[in-house]
Amino acid sequence: MSPIKIIGPRGSGKTTLLACARNMAREKKIHVIRCPHMKDVAPGYAYRTLVERMLGDDEIEKTTSRGLNKVVKAERTTRIKKRETYIKVLAALLRKKPVLLLLDEAVHYDEELLGMILQENQQFISDNLPLAMIIAGTPALDKHLSKVDATFINRSEDIYINQLSAEAVREALREPFKKRKVKVDARALELMASWTNNYPYFIQIAGRLVWQAMQQADRSTVDLLLTQEAEPTMQKARDRYYHKVYTDIDRAKLLDQAEQMVDIIESADKALAMRNVRQRLGEVASLDEDQAREVFDKLFDLGLIWLLDGKVAPALPSFFDYIKRQRN
Repeated sequence: MSPIKIIGPRGSGKTTLLACARNMAREKKIHVIRCPHMKDVAPGYAYRTLVERMLGDDEIEKTTSRGLNKVVKAERTTRIKKRETYIKVLAALLRKKPVLLLLDEAVHYDEELLGMILQENQQFISDNLPLAMIIAGTPALDKHLSKVDATFINRSEDIYINQLSAEAVREALREPFKKRKVKVDARALELMASWTNNYPYFIQIAGRLVWQAMQQADRSTVDLLLTQEAEPTMQKARDRYYHKVYTDIDRAKLLDQAEQMVDIIESADKALAMRNVRQRLGEVASLDEDQAREVFDKLFDLGLIWLLDGKVAPALPSFFDYIKRQRN
């Protein structure tokens, strides 16, 4: 199958989807290799970690890959030897069973390593071997992938996640309670949904906090009063998330530009295309075209803005309100 690429801001549920894919694959006896944050914190670290994860199944290691792990532990393995070893290990795995490779937070991968993985996997997939691959990351992933020579990734199945529909939010909140025979009052459900901004991460928090409130009250149903009691805790949880994103923007030294971006989007009569937003940002912040593009891309990846039907929109509208509160 073609690779699957999942793009979304932090907290949008990418890692949760990968966990679901992992569980579904294991039920089908597919060998799962999950590789998050494959970055060289020391010489050769990312590559050794990759192959060690590939050799994680004791049975496969003993029967098909004996001795290969010794090769990858050498500090000064050559680029050619690394590629040859990766091919041998993956081919050995594929002879035994299907393989699912999950590349989580791929935007942080070492470029050389990512290029090797994608290029060699392309050949395995083209040869119709039982290899599947899911790549997940923040919006900066597309730019990161453009730096490696793996053109087949352009034919991947792309999934972009940000906000959900109102009905999907209600379903996501309702179903876990329903499966545990807990009745949720319609007004309580609507209040819970109003906390979320249709954002996956907030849905998780809302459901958890109401469940905890129900247990603490020794109840077996959820009504409006119980939900209202959990509301202050939900607001604190939202503010903690906002503070984390705000701090990341501050560390990137982009707070002024973030505030300007908020003003540009909110003052526009209609939704603006990327090109128009970058142009206005350049004018307001005194940036040339390349600088405006770089700032736009960074704020996009940090979770301030999102694209809806090709137009720039808040990634999380309530975070705009938080930024304005901090400014005042």
